[in-house]
Amino acid sequence: MKVSLIQIDSKDNKKENIDKAIKFMDESVIQNVDIICLSEKFLYWGKGRGAEDIESTIINKFKEYAKTNNVNIVLGSLALKVEHTDNITNTSLVINRNGDIVHRYNKIYMYTVDRPDLKINEARDTLKGNSLGIIEIEGVKVGIGICFDIRYPEYFKALALNGVEVIFLPANFRKSTGEIAWEILPRARAIENQVYFCACNQTGGTAEKERCGNSKIISYDGTIISKINKEEGIVIADLDIEKLRKFRKEFPVLKQVEIFG
Repeated sequence: MKVSLIQIDSKDNKKENIDKAIKFMDESVIQNVDIICLSEKFLYWGKGRGAEDIESTIINKFKEYAKTNNVNIVLGSLALKVEHTDNITNTSLVINRNGDIVHRYNKIYMYTVDRPDLKINEARDTLKGNSLGIIEIEGVKVGIGICFDIRYPEYFKALALNGVEVIFLPANFRKSTGEIAWEILPRARAIENQVYFCACNQTGGTAEKERCGNSKIISYDGTIISKINKEEGIVIADLDIEKLRKFRKEFPVLKQVEIFG
């Protein structure tokens, strides 16, 4: 299974963000990838929420792209409108090679900061999800998380115990609140769950809104097998699923998991 992560610096112009994303997606398609993943909020970064309807022309554009280019897409995350309310969901859509939306994961854990110099409460207008992000792609169980989810290891343990072998984490991780965490937690989640972990971040931004960049694909033993630093671009790796399965049999960590509570 060959995967690609798209790292961009999203601004407050949707068209420019889309054009940039598609440019890097085209580069990925040339390399015959099976799955392309975009970052959290790749579509829009700026004042306001920029929310979309599930049948918006923009989402349909990516559905058509998947079909035309015969590729699966983890559509980062988008702010999606909740019908008959002023709320949104922070949602990752999975689109298959036929251009169909085959899974929708709504972010569960809400980004919260309460410092004198920075106050953020994502839950103020975002409805949290309540179900695991799991979808089978190309015969492989794939898990989805979004950004702040990574701070909750129980979520990723639940994915692994449900048979997930590859996890995608679209993110918009800020340097000011998580630079060290962004280096450590993706590797920790990969190691403790024996999964390929694909951490797709944004880059760019300034001051407290500067993002970490450093998107990376991590093997089940914690080895970083492909990464990018602060530049915009793509991260590609060919994931050996059979090798992962062999590793799990030889080192059966997941079989001894006990849930205490």
